[in-house]
Amino acid sequence: MVVGAGALAPHFAEAHLAARPSLRRVTIWNRTPSRAEAVAVQLREKGIDAVVGEDLDDAVARADVVSCVTMSDKALVKGTLLRPGAHLDLVGAYLPHLREADNAALTRGTIFVDSRNNMQRGGDLSQAVASGAITWNAVEADLFELVQGKREGRTGADQITVFKNNGGAHLDLFTAAALSQTLG
Repeated sequence: MVVGAGALAPHFAEAHLAARPSLRRVTIWNRTPSRAEAVAVQLREKGIDAVVGEDLDDAVARADVVSCVTMSDKALVKGTLLRPGAHLDLVGAYLPHLREADNAALTRGTIFVDSRNNMQRGGDLSQAVASGAITWNAVEADLFELVQGKREGRTGADQITVFKNNGGAHLDLFTAAALSQTLG
């Protein structure tokens, strides 16, 4: 499921489908249903089974993967609705006043970040820390630790995982380097 219907939405849907071929359907939810439908149409034109989710809570409760790509200033995803084994991407909310998921999502999930160096900028984590729901020590690992094998990722099938991405040019550089090696 993708929460948000901006320019990143179809790319995140396609990325998750490529990484997890067992996923069969993508639900798109947006505050403006017509924008969600436009993304669903774009995905269907590529042969992807994509539908519009009318009720965000219901769609979150049924989803194996929830990718948030919004500029929301209030929590949209309720952590109590995440199913065991779900994965939650928090890609938007890269500024302190923005938020995509509530404290329950962060306390229920094992938290991973793109980089510990910039994790304090985004609203999801900084607001949860400010409220006392979590501490910065709740972050299990960043991408550097995971790739280097210093920390483990998911450790159980029922574990809820949360990935907070604050973005940065370093990720674009890593991706370009990996693609150039892969594509030769």
